[in-house]
Amino acid sequence: MKRKKLVGSIFTIAGTLAVIYVVTGFLLFLVQDKILFLPSSDIRATPGNAGMEYEEHFFPSSNGYILHGWFVPANSGEDAITILFSHGNAGNISGRVNLISLYRNLGFNVFIYDYQGYGLSEGRPSEENILQDGLAAWDFLVDEIGLIPDKILPVGRSMGGPVAAFIASERNASALVIESTFTNVPDVARHTYYIYPVDLLARIHLPTIDFVSSFEGPVMVAHSREDRLIPYELGRQLYYAAGSERVWLELSGGHNEGYIATGAAYTEAYTSFISTVFPQASDGEI
Repeated sequence: MKRKKLVGSIFTIAGTLAVIYVVTGFLLFLVQDKILFLPSSDIRATPGNAGMEYEEHFFPSSNGYILHGWFVPANSGEDAITILFSHGNAGNISGRVNLISLYRNLGFNVFIYDYQGYGLSEGRPSEENILQDGLAAWDFLVDEIGLIPDKILPVGRSMGGPVAAFIASERNASALVIESTFTNVPDVARHTYYIYPVDLLARIHLPTIDFVSSFEGPVMVAHSREDRLIPYELGRQLYYAAGSERVWLELSGGHNEGYIATGAAYTEAYTSFISTVFPQASDGEI
């Protein structure tokens, strides 16, 4: 009798765990967009709060929603390279003012924009929407602002990495920079939700490695060994997926602080990469 009760208890526990497993997996399938996309509509600061002149722009996405962005001109004149910056999955462009200042101090123009559903941009984020939003930002710079395509550098951090790589590949950019970025979403999920068949559950992929592989220009890949959100080895895989003109930047610090914690090595890497890719930016005139 005791043996039967024990066996019954084991089956009951196993059944309960199985139900929890299936239900949790189903929820991960349904709400993964809520896990990945974490937008905020609160504009906490502008470049003006940091003493920078800037232009505010609204421009259309491919599906008709209106996107919002800032163009911050450099102090180095009309020949400055323009960074087209695609940000990560949380917040909005107002949380990147310090980064804008850093790039501007290096002599870059900066155009930073919000994906659909972020900040003042209309619509809602999805894999297809954020990729198309990146192309819309590039096209706006070229068609409306009048920038020369050869002087635009797509830069993406974290979730912005696949967006920047997609832009570079689709618009044949002169170069590409990706920081703290994943190979694809399932690879990241595999480290967090390792007991689930993430390849079967994934509805969002954002295959950065595919976009990088198809891009023929120079690529700089940056990642930190201390990144606890996106594993270091995924950054290395992106580096090896790039063509022969690839540069590795070893970051310091956690996922969100690499550009600060790395210090002078960060700015020196950008200066060196830009001077190599854009001849007109040599001798420090960036």
